[in-house]
Amino acid sequence: MPIDNKPLPPIILRHEAEDFLSPNVDVMAQAREATYSPSPLLRILQDPSLMPSGSTENLRKGHKRPSHSPRRREHRTPIVTAIAIAEEERHGKHLKALLRSSSDHLEHEIRRANDATVRADFAERREREALARAEDAEIARDTLQDERMHLEKDTREYQMQMEASQREKRQLEEDLTDARREMEELEYSERKAQETVRKYQTMMNSMEKQIRVRATEVQKVVDQCYEDGREDGYEDGYRDGREAGLKEGLKKGRKEGLRQGREQGRRTERWNAMEAFDKFLVEETNDQDEQHRVSFTPPNTGTLESFPVPPSPSSLHPASVIDANVVSNDVNYTQWKKEAGQVLGDKLRGIVLALPATELQSALKSSSADSQVISYIIPFDLEKPDPAIESLISSATASTSLSTIFTRDAPAAVDGLRWALQRGHPVDIDIQATLSDSLLEGFEDLIAKACTDLEHVPPIVLSNILPPPHNLDLPIVKLMNHPTYLAFQSQVAALSLIPQVYIKFLPPAWDAPTPQTPFPGSPIEAADTQQIKEWKRRIKMYLGPVMEAFGYQRILFGSSPSSSSSSPSSVADWYEIARESLAELGIEQDFVDAVFAGNAEKVYGKKEGK
Repeated sequence: MPIDNKPLPPIILRHEAEDFLSPNVDVMAQAREATYSPSPLLRILQDPSLMPSGSTENLRKGHKRPSHSPRRREHRTPIVTAIAIAEEERHGKHLKALLRSSSDHLEHEIRRANDATVRADFAERREREALARAEDAEIARDTLQDERMHLEKDTREYQMQMEASQREKRQLEEDLTDARREMEELEYSERKAQETVRKYQTMMNSMEKQIRVRATEVQKVVDQCYEDGREDGYEDGYRDGREAGLKEGLKKGRKEGLRQGREQGRRTERWNAMEAFDKFLVEETNDQDEQHRVSFTPPNTGTLESFPVPPSPSSLHPASVIDANVVSNDVNYTQWKKEAGQVLGDKLRGIVLALPATELQSALKSSSADSQVISYIIPFDLEKPDPAIESLISSATASTSLSTIFTRDAPAAVDGLRWALQRGHPVDIDIQATLSDSLLEGFEDLIAKACTDLEHVPPIVLSNILPPPHNLDLPIVKLMNHPTYLAFQSQVAALSLIPQVYIKFLPPAWDAPTPQTPFPGSPIEAADTQQIKEWKRRIKMYLGPVMEAFGYQRILFGSSPSSSSSSPSSVADWYEIARESLAELGIEQDFVDAVFAGNAEKVYGKKEGK
């Protein structure tokens, strides 16, 4: 085959090598083809006829020397070799260019692969983030759904509350209208009540004028009787004046005072009636008692029977004694019997006994019929009574009474006292507080509220009032006009207006032991006669207003002092002082019997049907 007719493979130029970078060119295929195909030099050496004809012709044209054919063939081999070397060099350059473009293409593809990997990782991260956000969004959607349901529920509840509020508003508006109407009615009633008050005030003023006129007349009678008594005899004059004062004062003061003027009229009458008694006490403080008794001479007018001589205090003894306040540590009250001794003797008819809790329970269950205890005292808390007391009362075989302590005005005390009164047994109240005007008013209100709507109100017995706590250092002359004594008189008068209230006559809490007294009929005088007289004077100052306000029917003798007292007291000593103080007020035998026995039996004795 002639070399001119066999062209060499086309040589790729540099600008054509750039096409290898395009994604449509298979660089690896071209590299394999260039590697496995024989090089131009090898092909020319194997077949010289493959040398391009153009080259031979160019050489022929350049030299233009005539030569013979064989010689041209001899010189043809170097030329062919040079041409082959040139072709080989071009082919090598082509391969180098191809390798460079392949390397660039590979680097480009590697970069694209790395970029694709980065984008894939980023896409995966974005996918995971998107999934997480989707899950969060799902959770948020569920949360919002729950919140929406709660909000709808709250909305319905608020709607219901709003409807209920609107109904309440309408009801309140109706109530407000009714309240306004009631207020108008109350205002009208108030105006009428004010008119009635003014009317009764006018009547009261008129009645007070009448009472003052009567009081003046009574005072004149009392003064006249007192002056006559001093001239003709101290004892008869005092008794005559006191009887007139008591009759007029009690009759007018209690009946007309309760009906017309109540406290004001009664206080005025009592004060006027007490003038003679106060003067008697003043004289007695000067130790002139015996002188008046000796100098007494009946008048010569033939009216001896109008001035009866009062019985001697030493001759007035109760027929029997019921001790209404015995505090003992044992059921046999041994210490009380030891202190009573021969003074009371056969006079004792019964006692009202207070025992500790354990002794009390056994005594209530095993009381004997021949016992002198007419009633057992069961203590309770005024503000919070123990419900177990009710079963203790119901299971008791003996008569019982309740006892409590009053120290302050508490709202809960009303329910406590009402509970005790509903049991139907006597209620003892130990007043261990200074009764100011406000506290006295609260105490009266306590009793009034507790007794409201009760069909039967049992007796209410007050203690630590007669005599009240007192300072022995205060002279009697100053005590007569002392604010505490004046307040005591008004307090006793106010308490006496409650018909169910009784007073216990107990040893006083004067921070001093009860003075010792000699046995009746004993020739031995008392150790301190002056002290006994001092005690009796003070006791009579308190006993007089109580006798006048309560009468002898509502005073009960007791030998044990109040639980608030720290002063020791002997049963026999207190009995003698109490008896003599009561007898020296010029009372009758019936008074003494009632105070020392009859009243206690009426209050604490077992009633029929119980």
